[in-house]
Amino acid sequence: MKLEFFTPSYGVPSDSFGAATFGFVGAENERAAAAIALPYDLEGDAVCGTYEACLAAIDQLPKKAWQVGIVLFGNAGGENAFLRELQSRLEIPFVGGGAAICPETGKGALLTGGGQAAILLVCDERYGFEVLRENIHHEILGEHEVVFSDPRRIDSIDGNDPRVWLAEQKAKLGFSSDDFEHLTLSDLRGNNAHLLLVDGEIRSGRDLERRMLLRYVPRDKVQERMQAFYGDADAVIFGCAGLRGILPEKLHTRGVGLFLFGEVCYADGQSEFANLMLSGLRIKSRL
Repeated sequence: MKLEFFTPSYGVPSDSFGAATFGFVGAENERAAAAIALPYDLEGDAVCGTYEACLAAIDQLPKKAWQVGIVLFGNAGGENAFLRELQSRLEIPFVGGGAAICPETGKGALLTGGGQAAILLVCDERYGFEVLRENIHHEILGEHEVVFSDPRRIDSIDGNDPRVWLAEQKAKLGFSSDDFEHLTLSDLRGNNAHLLLVDGEIRSGRDLERRMLLRYVPRDKVQERMQAFYGDADAVIFGCAGLRGILPEKLHTRGVGLFLFGEVCYADGQSEFANLMLSGLRIKSRL
């Protein structure tokens, strides 16, 4: 299966597996209408459609020694629950992320099949695969109790109004109250959430957990930490479009660097949907 990624204005290719990216790292114009096909024709099985249809199709596939899975999402929500169901069926690492939404039209689901998800299960002994993950928010300020009635809307943090509490934490570090990229919450495995103020409420781009860590990245460390991860010549990097927005300079890569709307991150035997993260798949020939 040919891997191909494209900007939202390019359109979804019909003969490959991929999703829209908010831009290509290193391109002269990162968001110009373009597509990049990776130099791999990977052997494996691809399924796409609704979450239910994907799981049903996987259950019907002949069992193989799958090495890794690439999961792409169509901006439908429910990604964390779906990944847990997927991981319960297949004990392999998954990487990937959410397709970029077209900034001009607002159109989503720009991925193979145009549904909720597209999955490529790879079984190709010609290659070795290594899953990568990085949280550039190295600085941890503390662990906190998060209360929510909806998995993506915060009701309180340590009993406090989340809008007020987060603004106070940002002010202590010199960040503005509307800066939701330098400081955020992560789960205890180190997977971030991208918090936003929507209709007066603090909402998250991924499912929240009851205990979460408050983390931040200093402004002067963003470029250095992201460049170190994107510099891998053998990797496809699925990075966050939100992090792209706080870069002081353009990144450079010898591999393929993307900016997606949410990232699939693998740690401690579990794949999770996260935000403000860097995820990657290193592919090396064994021949």
